[in-house]
Amino acid sequence: MNLEKLVSITKGKIINKYKKVLVDSFKTDTRLLNKKDCFIALKGKRYDGSKFINDNLKCKVVITEEDIKLKNFPVVKVDNTYDTLYYLTKYKLTKYKIPVIAITGSNGKTTLKEIIYNILTTKYNVLKNEGNKNNIVGVFETIQKLNSKCDIAVIELGMNHKGELEKLSNMIEPTTALITNIGTSHIGNLGSRKNIFKAKMEITSGLTGELIVNGDNKFLKKVNGYKCGTNYNNDLIAYNIKVFDNYLTFNICIDKEYLVKFNKPALEYIPMLLESIKVGLLYNIDITDIIKVIEEYKSYSKRLNEIKLDNYTVIDDSYNASYESMKCGLNVLSNVKGNKIIILGDMLELGKYSKKYHKKLNKILDDIDNKIALTVGKYTKYINSMHFNSNKDIINYLDNLDITNTTIFIKGSNSMKLYEIVDYLVCK
Repeated sequence: MNLEKLVSITKGKIINKYKKVLVDSFKTDTRLLNKKDCFIALKGKRYDGSKFINDNLKCKVVITEEDIKLKNFPVVKVDNTYDTLYYLTKYKLTKYKIPVIAITGSNGKTTLKEIIYNILTTKYNVLKNEGNKNNIVGVFETIQKLNSKCDIAVIELGMNHKGELEKLSNMIEPTTALITNIGTSHIGNLGSRKNIFKAKMEITSGLTGELIVNGDNKFLKKVNGYKCGTNYNNDLIAYNIKVFDNYLTFNICIDKEYLVKFNKPALEYIPMLLESIKVGLLYNIDITDIIKVIEEYKSYSKRLNEIKLDNYTVIDDSYNASYESMKCGLNVLSNVKGNKIIILGDMLELGKYSKKYHKKLNKILDDIDNKIALTVGKYTKYINSMHFNSNKDIINYLDNLDITNTTIFIKGSNSMKLYEIVDYLVCK
Protein backbone atom coordinates (compact mmCIF):
# COMPACT_ATOMS: atom_id res chain seq x y z
CA MET A 1 0.00 0.00 0.00
CA ASN A 2 1.41 3.42 -0.94
CA LEU A 3 1.19 6.46 1.29
CA GLU A 4 -1.53 8.17 -0.71
CA LYS A 5 -3.76 5.12 -0.44
CA LEU A 6 -3.07 4.88 3.30
CA VAL A 7 -4.05 8.52 3.82
CA SER A 8 -7.23 8.01 1.83
CA ILE A 9 -8.28 4.88 3.78
CA THR A 10 -7.55 6.33 7.22
CA LYS A 11 -9.05 9.76 6.42
CA GLY A 12 -5.87 11.35 7.71
CA LYS A 13 -3.38 13.94 6.50
CA ILE A 14 0.39 14.01 6.14
CA ILE A 15 1.97 16.59 8.44
CA ASN A 16 5.61 16.51 7.28
CA LYS A 17 7.68 16.18 4.13
CA TYR A 18 8.02 12.65 2.88
CA LYS A 19 9.38 10.35 0.22
CA LYS A 20 7.27 7.79 -1.55
CA VAL A 21 6.97 4.64 0.52
CA LEU A 22 5.15 1.32 0.46
CA VAL A 23 3.75 -0.20 3.65
CA ASP A 24 3.57 -3.99 4.03
CA SER A 25 1.96 -4.35 7.45
CA PHE A 26 0.68 -2.52 10.52
CA LYS A 27 1.71 -2.79 14.17
CA THR A 28 0.47 -1.18 17.38
CA ASP A 29 3.44 -2.27 19.50
CA THR A 30 6.85 -0.66 18.91
CA ARG A 31 8.58 -3.81 20.18
CA LEU A 32 7.27 -5.76 17.18
CA LEU A 33 8.14 -3.23 14.45
CA ASN A 34 10.29 -3.91 11.43
CA LYS A 35 11.48 -1.59 8.68
CA LYS A 36 8.52 -2.18 6.36
CA ASP A 37 5.81 -1.56 8.98
CA CYS A 38 3.45 1.28 9.72
CA PHE A 39 3.24 2.05 13.45
CA ILE A 40 -0.25 2.98 14.69
CA ALA A 41 0.16 4.94 17.94
CA LEU A 42 -3.06 4.01 19.71
CA LYS A 43 -4.38 6.52 22.19
CA GLY A 44 -6.86 5.56 24.90
CA LYS A 45 -7.79 6.49 28.44
CA ARG A 46 -4.84 4.63 29.97
CA TYR A 47 -2.38 4.42 27.09
CA ASP A 48 -0.78 6.84 24.64
CA GLY A 49 1.34 5.21 21.96
CA SER A 50 2.50 8.60 20.68
CA LYS A 51 4.91 8.76 23.64
CA PHE A 52 6.98 6.11 21.91
CA ILE A 53 7.30 7.99 18.61
CA ASN A 54 10.78 9.17 17.67
CA ASP A 55 13.11 9.23 14.66
CA ASN A 56 14.78 6.01 15.77
CA LEU A 57 11.69 3.84 15.37
CA LYS A 58 12.14 0.86 13.08
CA CYS A 59 9.28 1.55 10.66
CA LYS A 60 8.30 3.36 7.47
CA VAL A 61 5.26 5.39 8.52
CA VAL A 62 3.64 6.54 11.76
CA ILE A 63 -0.08 7.12 12.30
CA THR A 64 -0.94 9.28 15.32
CA GLU A 65 -3.48 11.73 16.69
CA GLU A 66 -0.71 14.17 17.62
CA ASP A 67 1.17 16.88 15.68
CA ILE A 68 4.55 15.18 15.59
CA LYS A 69 7.06 16.04 12.88
CA LEU A 70 9.85 13.59 12.18
CA LYS A 71 12.82 13.63 9.82
CA ASN A 72 13.21 9.95 9.00
CA PHE A 73 9.71 8.95 7.94
CA PRO A 74 6.29 10.44 7.23
CA VAL A 75 3.64 11.02 9.89
CA VAL A 76 -0.08 10.64 9.15
CA LYS A 77 -2.32 12.47 11.58
CA VAL A 78 -5.82 11.09 12.16
CA ASP A 79 -8.71 12.11 14.38
CA ASN A 80 -8.92 8.75 16.16
CA THR A 81 -6.41 5.90 15.97
CA TYR A 82 -9.02 3.29 16.92
CA ASP A 83 -11.09 4.43 13.93
CA THR A 84 -7.95 3.79 11.90
CA LEU A 85 -8.07 0.13 12.93
CA TYR A 86 -11.72 0.07 11.85
CA TYR A 87 -10.99 1.57 8.41
CA LEU A 88 -7.98 -0.65 7.72
CA THR A 89 -9.89 -3.79 8.71
CA LYS A 90 -12.79 -2.97 6.41
CA TYR A 91 -10.35 -2.25 3.58
CA LYS A 92 -8.57 -5.58 4.06
CA LEU A 93 -11.87 -7.46 3.98
CA THR A 94 -12.84 -5.81 0.70
CA LYS A 95 -9.63 -7.21 -0.83
CA TYR A 96 -10.37 -10.76 0.33
CA LYS A 97 -14.08 -11.36 0.03
CA ILE A 98 -14.44 -14.46 2.16
CA PRO A 99 -17.16 -15.57 4.59
CA VAL A 100 -16.69 -14.24 8.13
CA ILE A 101 -18.17 -16.11 11.09
CA ALA A 102 -18.54 -13.98 14.23
CA ILE A 103 -19.09 -15.40 17.72
CA THR A 104 -20.16 -13.67 20.92
CA GLY A 105 -21.94 -14.51 24.17
CA SER A 106 -21.57 -14.19 27.92
CA ASN A 107 -19.33 -17.25 28.09
CA GLY A 108 -18.22 -20.17 25.92
CA LYS A 109 -17.07 -17.93 23.04
CA THR A 110 -13.54 -19.30 22.80
CA THR A 111 -14.62 -22.93 23.11
CA LEU A 112 -17.23 -22.48 20.38
CA LYS A 113 -14.69 -20.67 18.19
CA GLU A 114 -12.19 -23.50 18.57
CA ILE A 115 -14.75 -26.23 17.82
CA ILE A 116 -16.03 -24.38 14.73
CA TYR A 117 -12.46 -23.77 13.60
CA ASN A 118 -11.66 -27.48 13.94
CA ILE A 119 -14.82 -28.43 12.04
CA LEU A 120 -14.19 -26.04 9.17
CA THR A 121 -10.51 -26.98 8.81
CA THR A 122 -11.58 -30.45 7.69
CA LYS A 123 -12.38 -28.78 4.35
CA TYR A 124 -11.11 -25.18 4.30
CA ASN A 125 -8.14 -22.98 5.14
CA VAL A 126 -9.47 -21.03 8.13
CA LEU A 127 -8.24 -17.87 9.85
CA LYS A 128 -9.12 -17.33 13.53
CA ASN A 129 -8.18 -14.89 16.27
CA GLU A 130 -5.77 -16.53 18.68
CA GLY A 131 -6.52 -16.81 22.38
CA ASN A 132 -8.76 -14.04 23.63
CA LYS A 133 -7.81 -11.39 21.07
CA ASN A 134 -11.45 -10.43 20.70
CA ASN A 135 -11.42 -6.62 21.08
CA ILE A 136 -10.92 -4.11 18.28
CA VAL A 137 -7.12 -4.41 18.44
CA GLY A 138 -7.18 -8.21 18.43
CA VAL A 139 -9.71 -8.38 15.59
CA PHE A 140 -7.67 -5.85 13.58
CA GLU A 141 -4.47 -7.86 14.08
CA THR A 142 -6.25 -11.05 13.03
CA ILE A 143 -7.79 -9.65 9.86
CA GLN A 144 -4.42 -8.19 8.85
CA LYS A 145 -3.23 -11.81 8.48
CA LEU A 146 -5.73 -12.45 5.69
CA ASN A 147 -4.19 -13.67 2.45
CA SER A 148 -5.23 -15.38 -0.77
CA LYS A 149 -5.00 -18.83 0.84
CA CYS A 150 -7.73 -18.10 3.42
CA ASP A 151 -11.19 -19.49 2.68
CA ILE A 152 -13.09 -18.47 5.86
CA ALA A 153 -12.44 -16.35 8.95
CA VAL A 154 -13.79 -17.34 12.39
CA ILE A 155 -13.72 -14.33 14.71
CA GLU A 156 -14.58 -14.21 18.41
CA LEU A 157 -15.98 -10.82 19.48
CA GLY A 158 -15.86 -9.60 23.07
CA MET A 159 -17.46 -6.64 24.79
CA ASN A 160 -18.10 -5.16 28.22
CA HIS A 161 -19.96 -1.96 27.36
CA LYS A 162 -22.85 -0.93 25.15
CA GLY A 163 -21.89 -0.06 21.56
CA GLU A 164 -18.71 -2.15 21.33
CA LEU A 165 -20.24 -5.07 19.45
CA GLU A 166 -22.07 -2.75 17.09
CA LYS A 167 -18.75 -1.27 15.97
CA LEU A 168 -17.03 -4.64 15.72
CA SER A 169 -19.90 -6.13 13.74
CA ASN A 170 -19.94 -3.23 11.29
CA MET A 171 -16.17 -3.52 11.02
CA ILE A 172 -16.14 -7.16 9.86
CA GLU A 173 -19.70 -7.50 8.45
CA PRO A 174 -20.12 -11.18 9.38
CA THR A 175 -21.70 -13.63 7.00
CA THR A 176 -22.78 -15.77 9.96
CA ALA A 177 -23.14 -14.67 13.59
CA LEU A 178 -23.53 -16.81 16.71
CA ILE A 179 -24.54 -15.99 20.29
CA THR A 180 -23.70 -18.66 22.89
CA ASN A 181 -25.90 -17.34 25.71
CA ILE A 182 -26.97 -14.31 27.75
CA GLY A 183 -25.56 -14.57 31.26
CA THR A 184 -24.21 -12.26 33.95
CA SER A 185 -20.75 -11.38 32.60
CA HIS A 186 -20.26 -7.58 32.78
CA ILE A 187 -23.61 -7.11 34.49
CA GLY A 188 -21.82 -4.63 36.75
CA ASN A 189 -21.22 -2.41 33.69
CA LEU A 190 -24.49 -3.01 31.86
CA GLY A 191 -26.89 -3.14 34.82
CA SER A 192 -29.11 -6.09 33.92
CA ARG A 193 -29.29 -9.24 31.81
CA LYS A 194 -31.83 -7.47 29.60
CA ASN A 195 -29.22 -4.83 28.82
CA ILE A 196 -26.63 -7.55 28.24
CA PHE A 197 -29.03 -9.14 25.74
CA LYS A 198 -29.42 -5.83 23.91
CA ALA A 199 -25.65 -5.37 23.83
CA LYS A 200 -25.03 -8.90 22.52
CA MET A 201 -27.65 -8.45 19.82
CA GLU A 202 -25.51 -5.64 18.43
CA ILE A 203 -23.62 -8.41 16.63
CA THR A 204 -26.44 -8.32 14.07
CA SER A 205 -25.67 -4.69 13.19
CA GLY A 206 -23.31 -5.59 10.36
CA LEU A 207 -24.63 -9.12 9.76
CA THR A 208 -25.17 -10.01 6.11
CA GLY A 209 -26.40 -13.60 6.57
CA GLU A 210 -27.57 -16.09 9.19
CA LEU A 211 -27.88 -15.66 12.96
CA ILE A 212 -27.50 -18.80 15.09
CA VAL A 213 -28.36 -18.71 18.79
CA ASN A 214 -28.82 -20.80 21.91
CA GLY A 215 -32.54 -21.52 21.72
CA ASP A 216 -32.65 -22.70 25.34
CA ASN A 217 -31.69 -19.26 26.63
CA LYS A 218 -34.75 -17.29 27.74
CA PHE A 219 -33.51 -14.09 26.08
CA LEU A 220 -32.49 -15.71 22.78
CA LYS A 221 -35.28 -18.22 22.18
CA LYS A 222 -37.54 -15.60 20.59
CA VAL A 223 -35.05 -13.88 18.25
CA ASN A 224 -35.17 -14.39 14.51
CA GLY A 225 -32.57 -16.92 13.42
CA TYR A 226 -31.59 -20.57 13.73
CA LYS A 227 -32.18 -21.79 17.29
CA CYS A 228 -30.25 -24.72 18.77
CA GLY A 229 -30.93 -26.55 22.02
CA THR A 230 -32.96 -29.18 23.85
CA ASN A 231 -36.28 -27.38 23.50
CA TYR A 232 -38.52 -28.90 20.83
CA ASN A 233 -39.35 -25.48 19.43
CA ASN A 234 -35.74 -25.16 18.27
CA ASP A 235 -34.49 -25.71 14.72
CA LEU A 236 -31.80 -28.18 15.75
CA ILE A 237 -32.64 -30.36 18.75
CA ALA A 238 -30.65 -32.62 21.05
CA TYR A 239 -32.55 -35.53 22.60
CA ASN A 240 -31.84 -38.83 24.41
CA ILE A 241 -29.32 -36.88 26.48
CA LYS A 242 -27.13 -38.98 28.79
CA VAL A 243 -24.50 -37.71 31.22
CA PHE A 244 -21.68 -40.02 32.35
CA ASP A 245 -18.69 -39.55 34.66
CA ASN A 246 -16.50 -37.72 32.13
CA TYR A 247 -18.56 -37.28 28.98
CA LEU A 248 -22.09 -36.82 27.65
CA THR A 249 -23.99 -38.11 24.67
CA PHE A 250 -27.10 -37.05 22.78
CA ASN A 251 -28.87 -37.71 19.51
CA ILE A 252 -29.69 -35.37 16.65
CA CYS A 253 -31.66 -35.96 13.49
CA ILE A 254 -30.39 -34.54 10.20
CA ASP A 255 -31.02 -36.85 7.26
CA LYS A 256 -31.16 -39.65 9.83
CA GLU A 257 -30.40 -40.09 13.52
CA TYR A 258 -26.83 -39.53 14.74
CA LEU A 259 -25.16 -39.99 18.13
CA VAL A 260 -22.96 -37.13 19.37
CA LYS A 261 -20.39 -37.63 22.15
CA PHE A 262 -18.55 -34.82 23.97
CA ASN A 263 -15.86 -35.16 26.62
CA LYS A 264 -17.38 -32.78 29.20
CA PRO A 265 -20.31 -33.99 31.34
CA ALA A 266 -22.16 -30.67 31.55
CA LEU A 267 -25.52 -29.98 29.91
CA GLU A 268 -24.57 -26.32 29.35
CA TYR A 269 -22.39 -27.40 26.41
CA ILE A 270 -25.21 -28.90 24.38
CA PRO A 271 -26.67 -25.74 22.74
CA MET A 272 -23.13 -24.62 21.89
CA LEU A 273 -22.32 -27.98 20.30
CA LEU A 274 -25.52 -27.76 18.26
CA GLU A 275 -24.53 -24.27 17.11
CA SER A 276 -21.20 -25.66 15.87
CA ILE A 277 -23.03 -28.45 14.06
CA LYS A 278 -25.31 -25.90 12.40
CA VAL A 279 -22.33 -23.88 11.20
CA GLY A 280 -20.67 -26.99 9.81
CA LEU A 281 -23.80 -27.92 7.89
CA LEU A 282 -24.22 -24.37 6.56
CA TYR A 283 -20.68 -24.54 5.20
CA ASN A 284 -21.18 -27.96 3.64
CA ILE A 285 -19.16 -30.09 6.05
CA ASP A 286 -20.24 -33.72 6.16
CA ILE A 287 -22.14 -34.50 9.36
CA THR A 288 -19.90 -37.50 10.14
CA ASP A 289 -16.83 -35.25 10.00
CA ILE A 290 -18.55 -32.71 12.28
CA ILE A 291 -19.39 -35.36 14.87
CA LYS A 292 -15.85 -36.76 14.77
CA VAL A 293 -14.34 -33.32 15.46
CA ILE A 294 -16.69 -32.81 18.42
CA GLU A 295 -15.84 -36.22 19.86
CA GLU A 296 -12.09 -35.57 19.56
CA TYR A 297 -12.15 -32.00 20.84
CA LYS A 298 -9.71 -31.17 23.64
CA SER A 299 -10.19 -28.20 25.94
CA TYR A 300 -8.42 -24.93 25.30
CA SER A 301 -5.76 -23.89 27.82
CA LYS A 302 -7.19 -22.77 31.21
CA ARG A 303 -10.73 -23.61 30.12
CA LEU A 304 -11.82 -26.81 31.86
CA ASN A 305 -8.46 -28.22 30.84
CA GLU A 306 -7.94 -31.61 32.51
CA ILE A 307 -4.31 -32.20 33.49
CA LYS A 308 -3.63 -35.75 34.67
CA LEU A 309 -0.56 -35.94 36.91
CA ASP A 310 1.05 -38.95 38.61
CA ASN A 311 -1.13 -39.07 41.73
CA TYR A 312 -3.87 -36.49 41.17
CA THR A 313 -5.78 -34.55 38.50
CA VAL A 314 -6.08 -30.78 38.02
CA ILE A 315 -9.04 -29.26 36.18
CA ASP A 316 -7.68 -25.87 35.16
CA ASP A 317 -10.55 -23.47 34.52
CA SER A 318 -8.63 -20.43 35.75
CA TYR A 319 -8.92 -18.26 32.64
CA ASN A 320 -12.02 -16.36 33.74
CA ALA A 321 -15.30 -16.69 35.62
CA SER A 322 -18.91 -15.66 35.41
CA TYR A 323 -21.75 -17.22 37.39
CA GLU A 324 -22.81 -19.30 34.37
CA SER A 325 -19.31 -20.60 33.58
CA MET A 326 -18.72 -21.28 37.28
CA LYS A 327 -21.95 -23.28 37.41
CA CYS A 328 -20.95 -25.22 34.29
CA GLY A 329 -17.52 -26.05 35.68
CA LEU A 330 -18.91 -27.20 39.02
CA ASN A 331 -21.49 -29.34 37.22
CA VAL A 332 -18.64 -31.04 35.37
CA LEU A 333 -16.89 -31.64 38.70
CA SER A 334 -20.03 -33.05 40.31
CA ASN A 335 -19.85 -36.02 37.94
CA VAL A 336 -16.27 -36.84 38.92
CA LYS A 337 -15.89 -39.75 41.34
CA GLY A 338 -13.61 -39.71 44.37
CA ASN A 339 -12.15 -36.92 46.48
CA LYS A 340 -12.35 -33.34 45.24
CA ILE A 341 -10.75 -30.03 46.16
CA ILE A 342 -12.53 -26.94 44.85
CA ILE A 343 -10.50 -23.72 44.67
CA LEU A 344 -12.51 -20.63 43.78
CA GLY A 345 -11.61 -16.98 43.30
CA ASP A 346 -13.87 -13.97 42.86
CA MET A 347 -16.21 -13.58 39.91
CA LEU A 348 -15.58 -9.96 38.99
CA GLU A 349 -17.52 -7.26 37.10
CA LEU A 350 -20.77 -8.19 38.81
CA GLY A 351 -21.16 -4.81 40.52
CA LYS A 352 -24.13 -4.64 42.90
CA TYR A 353 -24.91 -8.29 42.12
CA SER A 354 -21.57 -9.60 43.47
CA LYS A 355 -22.87 -10.82 46.84
CA LYS A 356 -25.99 -12.39 45.30
CA TYR A 357 -24.20 -14.51 42.70
CA HIS A 358 -21.40 -15.63 45.00
CA LYS A 359 -23.96 -16.77 47.58
CA LYS A 360 -25.86 -18.67 44.85
CA LEU A 361 -22.83 -20.91 44.41
CA ASN A 362 -23.49 -22.43 47.84
CA LYS A 363 -26.48 -24.36 46.53
CA ILE A 364 -24.39 -25.86 43.72
CA LEU A 365 -21.55 -26.73 46.09
CA ASP A 366 -23.97 -28.46 48.47
CA ASP A 367 -24.74 -31.02 45.77
CA ILE A 368 -21.07 -32.00 45.32
CA ASP A 369 -19.92 -34.79 47.61
CA ASN A 370 -16.45 -35.72 48.93
CA LYS A 371 -15.16 -32.17 48.64
CA ILE A 372 -13.05 -29.53 50.35
CA ALA A 373 -13.82 -25.96 49.23
CA LEU A 374 -11.05 -23.35 49.39
CA THR A 375 -11.62 -19.72 48.42
CA VAL A 376 -9.65 -16.52 47.99
CA GLY A 377 -10.86 -12.99 47.26
CA LYS A 378 -13.26 -10.32 48.46
CA TYR A 379 -16.57 -11.80 47.40
CA THR A 380 -15.85 -15.51 47.89
CA LYS A 381 -16.25 -14.81 51.63
CA TYR A 382 -19.96 -15.35 50.95
CA ILE A 383 -19.22 -18.95 49.92
CA ASN A 384 -19.27 -21.67 52.59
CA SER A 385 -15.62 -22.66 52.50
CA MET A 386 -12.16 -22.36 54.02
CA HIS A 387 -11.23 -18.79 53.11
CA PHE A 388 -7.65 -17.64 52.49
CA ASN A 389 -6.08 -14.20 52.11
CA SER A 390 -3.89 -15.03 49.11
CA ASN A 391 -3.02 -17.66 46.52
CA LYS A 392 0.23 -18.23 48.39
CA ASP A 393 -1.72 -19.15 51.53
CA ILE A 394 -3.70 -21.73 49.55
CA ILE A 395 -0.48 -23.15 48.11
CA ASN A 396 0.98 -23.45 51.62
CA TYR A 397 -2.17 -25.27 52.75
CA LEU A 398 -2.03 -27.67 49.79
CA ASP A 399 1.64 -28.30 50.45
CA ASN A 400 0.72 -29.93 53.76
CA LEU A 401 -2.29 -31.83 52.45
CA ASP A 402 -2.42 -35.35 51.04
CA ILE A 403 -3.94 -34.85 47.58
CA THR A 404 -3.32 -38.38 46.31
CA ASN A 405 -6.17 -39.64 44.07
CA THR A 406 -7.87 -36.24 44.26
CA THR A 407 -9.39 -34.07 41.53
CA ILE A 408 -8.61 -30.39 42.04
CA PHE A 409 -10.89 -27.88 40.32
CA ILE A 410 -9.62 -24.29 40.02
CA LYS A 411 -11.68 -21.34 38.76
CA GLY A 412 -11.92 -17.57 39.17
CA SER A 413 -11.70 -14.34 37.24
CA ASN A 414 -8.43 -13.94 35.38
CA SER A 415 -7.17 -11.08 37.56
CA MET A 416 -7.34 -13.42 40.58
CA LYS A 417 -4.27 -15.13 39.06
CA LEU A 418 -5.35 -18.62 40.09
CA TYR A 419 -2.99 -19.95 37.42
CA GLU A 420 -0.34 -19.48 40.13
CA ILE A 421 -1.98 -22.36 42.01
CA VAL A 422 -2.24 -24.40 38.80
CA ASP A 423 1.46 -23.87 38.10
CA TYR A 424 2.34 -24.99 41.62
CA LEU A 425 0.28 -28.17 41.32
CA VAL A 426 1.61 -29.04 37.86
CA CYS A 427 5.23 -28.52 38.91
CA LYS A 428 4.92 -30.00 42.40
